[in-house]
Amino acid sequence: MKQKELLFSLFVLLVAVIYEVMALRMPRGHITYPGPGFYPSLVGVFLLFTSGGFVLWTLFKGKAPMPAAGPGEVDRVDSKTNQRSKTLLLIALLLFYVLTLNSLGFLLAISIFMILSIRIFGYRRWLPSLGITIAIVAISYLSFVVWLKVPLPQGILGDLLEGILG
Repeated sequence: MKQKELLFSLFVLLVAVIYEVMALRMPRGHITYPGPGFYPSLVGVFLLFTSGGFVLWTLFKGKAPMPAAGPGEVDRVDSKTNQRSKTLLLIALLLFYVLTLNSLGFLLAISIFMILSIRIFGYRRWLPSLGITIAIVAISYLSFVVWLKVPLPQGILGDLLEGILG
């Protein structure tokens, strides 16, 4: 299993290197006025650090035996079934996001996507889930709409604000 994980992480590292080389060929601009290669370069750096970290983690992790399921615990078959259902729920949620992005708008669609995806993957407390969602949505909005000037759909919130303000 460790060999497959190492091969996969090395493959992702190779893809990250190729991606970053391609991104660096694009004009990056300045921090105050980013060019078309600015964001891809940031993504490439993130991919390099993430995949490099995973390569190191795979190389140096210890192989701990998996304990047998005790009373009231989920066995491995149930765990795989649970992972499949989470994956299918996430795919359905992504489809919902794509289909409702224009009508709901970026802020509502991404907020619904984030809160439900956090809940799907097992975080059960509402207040921290809402806090995480608000932080990620705020950072996304500031990064893309305010800083990079990406025209994201406003949806029903934009219509509502337009009706109220003018």
